[in-house]
Amino acid sequence: MTGTVPDGAPVVFDLDGTLVRSEHVHRRTWARFFAEWGAEVDDETYRHRFMGRRAADTLREVDGPWRDADPDELAAQLAGHGSALADDVDVVPGAPALLRSLAGRGHRLAVVTSARRGWADRVLGDVLDAAPLVELVVTAEDVVRGKPDPEGYLTACRRLDADPAGCVAFEDSVAGVSSLVAAGMGTIVGVRTTAGDAELTAAGAHRTVPDLTPGRLLGPAA
Repeated sequence: MTGTVPDGAPVVFDLDGTLVRSEHVHRRTWARFFAEWGAEVDDETYRHRFMGRRAADTLREVDGPWRDADPDELAAQLAGHGSALADDVDVVPGAPALLRSLAGRGHRLAVVTSARRGWADRVLGDVLDAAPLVELVVTAEDVVRGKPDPEGYLTACRRLDADPAGCVAFEDSVAGVSSLVAAGMGTIVGVRTTAGDAELTAAGAHRTVPDLTPGRLLGPAA
């Protein structure tokens, strides 16, 4: 086929911001957390230090009143707060159709997310109705180092027995695109839901799209 996704290429997706618009949910969850700790985090700091990353990694790196608490326990608490808001996420236009089209054409599909397993399972199953289509899900609990480290994507490629250079990957955040670049992914598509074209391209995206409408990405079926 012509288009962004070559015949037979494994396809790997980020979840939040890429398949679903959920940043407003995560922002509300973090806002509740900051309020509980009496911390003030402005939008610019949140965007560059918290967005698209594992909560435990960020809490280890960003100084705040939580510095003496266990970041893994705090991340679990955050995940619990966020799970209650899962029904408030919106599907990125075209996402379910693209997943179905790719699976129907024989592409192996994986998701690599900074979120925890419970959130990923709920969003893929209840929101996207796509759980049976996705062969592999790598979550925050499956890696030692989160995005922008490439560990999550390299783990997915290893489990798929796939060469990263032969894979296509979709991400919405600068941290995520940086992770893909470090992993050596062959084709990197930036989805312009949380970052603009210039940011995603500068981070290393080969092209950007406003959504996941299959017609933007796939040629005619063989």
